[in-house]
Order: sequence, then C-alpha cells, then structure tokens
Amino acid sequence: MNRNFSMMNKNPMGTYTAYQMLKHQFNSYYVYDSKKQFSKMEFGYEGSRNLYFIVAEELLLEQKDMEEILEYVSKGNRLFIASSYLDEKLLDTLHIKPKYNGNFLLMSLDVKNADEMRRTSIQMKDSTLPGNKQYGFFYYPLLDYFKNFDSSATTILGLTERNKPNFIAVKYGDGLLYLHLHPEAFSNYFLLKEKNHEYFEKVLSYMNSDRKRVYWDDYYRRGLYPERSFSSFQVFMKYPPLKWALLISIFALLLFVLMGIKRRQRVIPVTIPNVNSSVSFAETIGRLYLQKKDHHNIVHKMVTYFLEKIRTKYYLNTSTINAEFISSLSRKSGLPETDVKSTFQYIQQLQEASKISDAELMELHYRLLPFFKT
Repeated sequence: MNRNFSMMNKNPMGTYTAYQMLKHQFNSYYVYDSKKQFSKMEFGYEGSRNLYFIVAEELLLEQKDMEEILEYVSKGNRLFIASSYLDEKLLDTLHIKPKYNGNFLLMSLDVKNADEMRRTSIQMKDSTLPGNKQYGFFYYPLLDYFKNFDSSATTILGLTERNKPNFIAVKYGDGLLYLHLHPEAFSNYFLLKEKNHEYFEKVLSYMNSDRKRVYWDDYYRRGLYPERSFSSFQVFMKYPPLKWALLISIFALLLFVLMGIKRRQRVIPVTIPNVNSSVSFAETIGRLYLQKKDHHNIVHKMVTYFLEKIRTKYYLNTSTINAEFISSLSRKSGLPETDVKSTFQYIQQLQEASKISDAELMELHYRLLPFFKT
C-alpha cells in the first residue's frame, strides 16, 4: 500500500480528506502549502500564533532544520508532526524516547513475524473512561508509543489501544510541539471510516486558538532528505530483527567470499570453434580455374553438379535426357518446359564447342540458377 500521505492523493494512504478538513477548520485563505525544507522558509515577519502541519512516513532533519523548528516553536508558534519515525536528534533535544513496534518496516520487508492486519484503534486521552469513544479501522496494529518524556513539559493527548501515549504536546519556549506516532490516523482510509473524522476534529481543537497562518507540509512527506542514507541506516539498526538480519547477511556474504577464494576454479581457456572453410576453398578453386581459362573443365564441373542436384532434389534419373525427362523436370521445378529444353540444348552446345568464352560461361550460370532457387 503506497503510504505517500499526499494532500492531493485520494488513495487510501493519501491525506486529501485531512487537508480539506484542515482548510475547513481554519480559514482556507490562511492555509498554505509548503514545498521547502524548514530552514528555507521565511517566517521572520509573521511572529507567533502560526501552525505548521507535517504528516510523513518518517521525519529526518538536517541540523539546521531542527534548530529552525525549535526556534519557530519557541516564539509562540505551534508545530504538529505525525510520523512513524521521528528524527532522533529532535527527540534527544526534547528528552523524549519512543518505543517503536517496527511493524510497518517488518511488513514492508515481508518479514514473517510482522503483525497481521486486524481491527486496531486509537483514542484521545479524555476518552479513556468506560464507554467513551475509540476510533478504529482494519489495519496493522497501531502500537508505537512514547515511553520516556519530561512530564513537567509534556501533556498526553492521545493513546493506543493499550492505553500507551502515542500523541503528546511538548512545551518549548512560548510554543507547543505536537508529536504523533501514527500518520495512518490522518489518511483517507482512516478518516472516511465510520465516524473517525471526529478524531481529527479533536486533534485540531488543541491547536485552533486563533492561528494567523497555517502551513501544510509537502516537503518532508516526500522523503527529500540530504542525509537520508546515513539516518536510514540508523533506523535500520534500531530494530533488533532488522539489525540481526543485516548482520547475518553481512556474515553470510563474507563467508561466501572466503569459500569462493578456496574453491576458485582454474581459468578455462577459450576454445576457438572450428571454421567451415569449404566455401572459401570452393571460391579459391573457382578463381584458379578462371585464371587458367580452363572453361571446358569449369563447364564440366558445373554440369556435373547440376545433374547431381536434379537427382537429389527432384529424384529424376539423368542418364537419359529426352522429352519425358524434360517434361518431368519442368513439372517438378515449376519452370516452363521451353526454358528447361533450351537449358539442356545450351549445355550440349557448350560441351561440343571447341572454345568457350567468359560470356558463354556466365550465360550457363544464369541458365542453371533458377533450378537451385525452386
């Protein structure tokens, strides 16, 4: 399933519904699409009371982007991030430690111990009393949660089905940073299921306090990270099953190389295939006869080869050349009887001639050629 979380995408894992709800919740005139990384945005003239909204598969930041994000929040702005994996530098700065179930990564790599799809749910913190609202859908279990955080600066806003915090608000300077570990909760698939749109409305209610400008990110959800390769390796090593799979693969590759060195086969010399030189030989002999002007000999060999061809191809006895023979050869070769008769008359003429010219030799060649094409 393509989890691109695009605001223009109406597929199950797009965020078209969430984006439209955001524009409806706030004045659509103040909602902007951001296609730049955070450090290249210009917020200087806007001051505080703004909101920046990010929904992405994973959030990996450059150092400068992280610093700009924290400065933006500290000025009284609010920033919402929903991502299956949050940048470690950002979490370390905020003294937050998440517990990733790793189910999506295992599922995407087709690992057999990934959880199977079933009905899973999430809830707001204020709905944990018996009988209160849980919002669910049929998907892989949403079990990631924040296990360590500064309780003096952090408020729990949402929970998993196991009552573990998956949505928190962190006080930083004069602003708030909202962190959510399940971007699937903002997909079309989730929000259009039953009354799950109420969940997003409740999420927005925490940050809808007279915002001047609202930005919907379209940069980080596309995975445009200059340092992605290094950070992705860190993510890979973070999950024990994937870490051991990587280490075992490396060990197996090294073992294969070492075994290959011991069992290396001697180089097999290239054998040059035999060349069929019969055609070249025939051409050489033919040029030799032509140079000696022994046209009688050439005619004799051409006629001998011609008669042999008639015997093997048309199954005719060439010992007697008569009207019956010419008629049979005409029927089998498909050539006119007059042409067949004139060919044999020309052969007889050359055999009886005392001298044969080059032109007569070529004429014989052209007369015999049709019998080899049929």
